[in-house]
Amino acid sequence: MAVFKTFRFLLNFAWVNLGAIIGFAVIVLAGCYLTGVPGGGLYAGNLFETYYAMFPTMILLCLFLYAFALCTSNLNLGLSMGARRRDFFWAIQGVMLFYTAVCWALQWFLSVFFLIAHWAPRERFSLLTVYNEKPLLYPALCLVALVLGCLGGLLMTKSKLLATLAILLSIFVLMGVTIFTVLSAETGLMRFLDMTGWNALPQILAGILTASFLGGELLIWRVIQRFPVR
Repeated sequence: MAVFKTFRFLLNFAWVNLGAIIGFAVIVLAGCYLTGVPGGGLYAGNLFETYYAMFPTMILLCLFLYAFALCTSNLNLGLSMGARRRDFFWAIQGVMLFYTAVCWALQWFLSVFFLIAHWAPRERFSLLTVYNEKPLLYPALCLVALVLGCLGGLLMTKSKLLATLAILLSIFVLMGVTIFTVLSAETGLMRFLDMTGWNALPQILAGILTASFLGGELLIWRVIQRFPVR
């Protein structure tokens, strides 16, 4: 019951953040229609079309940033109000799963909307559908982004140097996997890797994501257990 109360406490902040993401998606869709993106022609390649095509990647960046507050200011506030550290850790897991489910649904909606609405074909829209070929990849990226963001926020309270290194490493991991996914979908990258003997690279990236998630969770647990209430 204590975990559920802490989860509800964190959910109050999560709704605001998710509302901002969904609201921005609505603005981008409205902008696309107002500037004639669905019909193509003169307005191809404008800012709203770019935002629409890159929205899955933008969501990952937002989740990474939101996790900072989730595991710093919210943690300090929750502990000062009587929440136990163990309960807070498990409540964070629930909130991260909730974030992931909503953003996964939003990514899927955007990836099929332009097809259902019969927009003019765009090559860059393949960025939206690339994750549908591997359905579990996007939620995995969302979870890793949240865990690494949470860890970066916690480390910021301990050491700015460690936090900076963690943030840079996190960005490298997330962007690396995203770029590889896009290139493998839009180019002959996989054929090239097979020819050069690097066909194990996808498994290596999957291993890096798994290690980042599990290692991040372990460190989050340890830091939260030793987190001082200010």
